[in-house]
Amino acid sequence: MIKGSCFHLRHVRKEDVLPMLELMNHPDGKGDFLSQELMLPGVAEKKFEDESRSKEQFETFLIIDENNKMIGRVFHFKTVPYFNSREIGYGMFVKNLHGKGIMTEAVKLLRNYLFNTMLINRLEIHMNVDNIASEKVAINCGFQKEGIARGAIFTHGKHRDIAMYALLRDEWEKLA
Repeated sequence: MIKGSCFHLRHVRKEDVLPMLELMNHPDGKGDFLSQELMLPGVAEKKFEDESRSKEQFETFLIIDENNKMIGRVFHFKTVPYFNSREIGYGMFVKNLHGKGIMTEAVKLLRNYLFNTMLINRLEIHMNVDNIASEKVAINCGFQKEGIARGAIFTHGKHRDIAMYALLRDEWEKLA
Protein backbone atom coordinates (compact mmCIF):
# COMPACT_ATOMS: atom_id res chain seq x y z
CA MET A 1 0.00 0.00 0.00
CA ILE A 2 1.16 3.54 -0.77
CA LYS A 3 -0.32 6.19 1.53
CA GLY A 4 -1.58 9.53 0.24
CA SER A 5 -3.07 12.48 2.12
CA CYS A 6 -6.73 11.35 1.98
CA PHE A 7 -6.45 8.07 0.07
CA HIS A 8 -4.12 5.17 -0.52
CA LEU A 9 -2.96 3.20 -3.52
CA ARG A 10 -3.17 -0.57 -3.47
CA HIS A 11 -3.00 -3.40 -5.95
CA VAL A 12 -6.17 -4.73 -7.52
CA ARG A 13 -7.50 -7.87 -5.84
CA LYS A 14 -9.52 -10.57 -7.56
CA GLU A 15 -12.72 -9.40 -5.86
CA ASP A 16 -12.10 -5.85 -7.16
CA VAL A 17 -12.10 -6.78 -10.85
CA LEU A 18 -15.84 -6.73 -11.60
CA PRO A 19 -16.68 -3.66 -9.44
CA MET A 20 -13.72 -1.85 -11.03
CA LEU A 21 -14.93 -2.87 -14.49
CA GLU A 22 -18.38 -1.40 -13.78
CA LEU A 23 -16.73 1.90 -12.82
CA MET A 24 -14.43 1.82 -15.86
CA ASN A 25 -17.35 1.09 -18.21
CA HIS A 26 -19.54 3.83 -16.71
CA PRO A 27 -19.57 7.10 -18.71
CA ASP A 28 -18.16 9.02 -15.69
CA GLY A 29 -15.26 6.56 -15.57
CA LYS A 30 -14.53 6.93 -19.26
CA GLY A 31 -14.84 10.68 -19.48
CA ASP A 32 -14.66 12.59 -22.73
CA PHE A 33 -11.27 11.38 -23.95
CA LEU A 34 -11.09 7.60 -23.51
CA SER A 35 -12.46 5.04 -25.93
CA GLN A 36 -16.15 4.40 -25.43
CA GLU A 37 -15.62 0.69 -26.09
CA LEU A 38 -16.89 -1.42 -23.19
CA MET A 39 -14.69 -4.14 -21.73
CA LEU A 40 -16.30 -7.55 -21.23
CA PRO A 41 -16.21 -9.10 -17.74
CA GLY A 42 -14.45 -12.25 -19.00
CA VAL A 43 -11.80 -10.14 -20.73
CA ALA A 44 -11.25 -8.10 -17.54
CA GLU A 45 -10.90 -11.25 -15.42
CA LYS A 46 -8.40 -12.80 -17.87
CA LYS A 47 -6.43 -9.54 -18.02
CA PHE A 48 -6.30 -9.49 -14.20
CA GLU A 49 -5.09 -13.10 -14.08
CA ASP A 50 -2.37 -12.38 -16.64
CA GLU A 51 -1.25 -9.14 -14.97
CA SER A 52 -1.28 -10.51 -11.42
CA ARG A 53 1.56 -12.91 -12.22
CA SER A 54 4.11 -10.19 -13.05
CA LYS A 55 4.36 -6.42 -13.09
CA GLU A 56 6.85 -6.48 -15.95
CA GLN A 57 4.25 -5.59 -18.58
CA PHE A 58 1.47 -3.89 -16.58
CA GLU A 59 0.71 -2.96 -12.96
CA THR A 60 -2.45 -1.29 -11.64
CA PHE A 61 -3.09 0.46 -8.34
CA LEU A 62 -6.57 1.41 -7.19
CA ILE A 63 -7.06 4.79 -5.55
CA ILE A 64 -9.03 4.00 -2.38
CA ASP A 65 -10.57 6.81 -0.31
CA GLU A 66 -10.85 6.99 3.48
CA ASN A 67 -14.21 5.14 3.29
CA ASN A 68 -12.54 2.24 1.45
CA LYS A 69 -14.27 3.22 -1.81
CA MET A 70 -12.61 2.88 -5.24
CA ILE A 71 -12.37 6.39 -6.65
CA GLY A 72 -9.85 5.87 -9.45
CA ARG A 73 -6.80 4.03 -10.66
CA VAL A 74 -3.22 4.63 -11.72
CA PHE A 75 -1.15 2.16 -13.69
CA HIS A 76 2.11 1.79 -15.53
CA PHE A 77 3.23 -0.37 -18.40
CA LYS A 78 6.06 -1.08 -20.78
CA THR A 79 5.58 0.62 -24.12
CA VAL A 80 8.57 0.42 -26.45
CA PRO A 81 10.55 -2.79 -25.78
CA TYR A 82 13.95 -1.16 -26.21
CA PHE A 83 13.19 2.00 -24.16
CA ASN A 84 14.33 2.15 -20.54
CA SER A 85 10.96 3.61 -19.58
CA ARG A 86 7.40 3.08 -18.40
CA GLU A 87 4.22 4.87 -19.38
CA ILE A 88 1.83 6.03 -16.66
CA GLY A 89 -1.93 6.06 -17.14
CA TYR A 90 -4.72 7.11 -14.82
CA GLY A 91 -8.44 7.61 -14.50
CA MET A 92 -10.83 9.00 -11.91
CA PHE A 93 -14.06 7.05 -11.47
CA VAL A 94 -15.92 9.73 -9.48
CA LYS A 95 -16.71 12.82 -11.54
CA ASN A 96 -17.29 15.19 -8.59
CA LEU A 97 -13.70 14.52 -7.41
CA HIS A 98 -12.20 15.96 -10.60
CA GLY A 99 -10.10 19.07 -10.04
CA LYS A 100 -9.39 18.34 -6.36
CA GLY A 101 -5.71 17.42 -6.82
CA ILE A 102 -6.25 13.75 -6.02
CA MET A 103 -4.99 12.49 -9.37
CA THR A 104 -1.94 14.76 -9.28
CA GLU A 105 -1.05 13.38 -5.86
CA ALA A 106 -1.70 9.78 -6.97
CA VAL A 107 0.52 10.20 -10.05
CA LYS A 108 3.28 11.74 -7.90
CA LEU A 109 3.07 8.76 -5.55
CA LEU A 110 3.28 6.33 -8.48
CA ARG A 111 6.10 8.34 -10.10
CA ASN A 112 8.12 8.23 -6.86
CA TYR A 113 7.39 4.54 -6.36
CA LEU A 114 8.60 3.71 -9.88
CA PHE A 115 11.81 5.74 -9.72
CA ASN A 116 12.56 4.35 -6.24
CA THR A 117 11.95 0.70 -7.12
CA MET A 118 12.80 0.25 -10.80
CA LEU A 119 15.96 0.78 -12.84
CA ILE A 120 14.26 3.06 -15.32
CA ASN A 121 15.44 6.40 -16.63
CA ARG A 122 12.21 7.73 -18.08
CA LEU A 123 8.49 7.96 -17.37
CA GLU A 124 5.96 9.01 -19.98
CA ILE A 125 2.38 10.26 -19.91
CA HIS A 126 0.33 10.50 -23.10
CA MET A 127 -3.05 12.18 -23.42
CA ASN A 128 -5.52 13.51 -25.96
CA VAL A 129 -4.36 17.02 -26.93
CA ASP A 130 -7.73 18.41 -25.82
CA ASN A 131 -7.51 16.85 -22.34
CA ILE A 132 -6.42 19.95 -20.42
CA ALA A 133 -7.01 18.34 -17.00
CA SER A 134 -4.68 15.43 -17.81
CA GLU A 135 -2.10 17.84 -19.20
CA LYS A 136 -2.20 19.77 -15.89
CA VAL A 137 -1.59 16.54 -13.98
CA ALA A 138 1.49 15.80 -16.10
CA ILE A 139 2.89 19.32 -15.75
CA ASN A 140 2.19 19.46 -11.99
CA CYS A 141 4.07 16.17 -11.61
CA GLY A 142 7.16 17.59 -13.32
CA PHE A 143 6.69 16.11 -16.79
CA GLN A 144 7.76 18.11 -19.85
CA LYS A 145 6.02 18.17 -23.20
CA GLU A 146 8.03 16.40 -25.89
CA GLY A 147 5.68 16.56 -28.84
CA ILE A 148 2.51 15.44 -30.56
CA ALA A 149 1.77 12.02 -32.03
CA ARG A 150 -0.57 12.96 -34.86
CA GLY A 151 -3.63 10.76 -35.39
CA ALA A 152 -2.31 8.20 -32.90
CA ILE A 153 -5.57 7.12 -31.26
CA PHE A 154 -9.08 6.36 -32.52
CA THR A 155 -11.85 7.45 -30.19
CA HIS A 156 -15.37 8.84 -30.60
CA GLY A 157 -15.31 7.95 -34.30
CA LYS A 158 -12.19 9.96 -35.18
CA HIS A 159 -8.43 9.70 -35.15
CA ARG A 160 -7.06 12.07 -32.52
CA ASP A 161 -3.69 13.61 -31.73
CA ILE A 162 -1.85 12.64 -28.55
CA ALA A 163 0.37 14.96 -26.49
CA MET A 164 3.49 13.21 -25.21
CA TYR A 165 5.07 14.19 -21.89
CA ALA A 166 8.13 12.68 -20.19
CA LEU A 167 10.17 12.95 -17.00
CA LEU A 168 13.75 11.72 -16.73
CA ARG A 169 15.27 10.34 -13.55
CA ASP A 170 17.71 13.26 -13.12
CA GLU A 171 14.82 15.74 -13.52
CA TRP A 172 12.83 13.83 -10.89
CA GLU A 173 15.79 13.90 -8.49
CA LYS A 174 15.85 17.71 -8.75
CA LEU A 175 12.15 17.87 -7.80
CA ALA A 176 12.81 16.48 -4.32
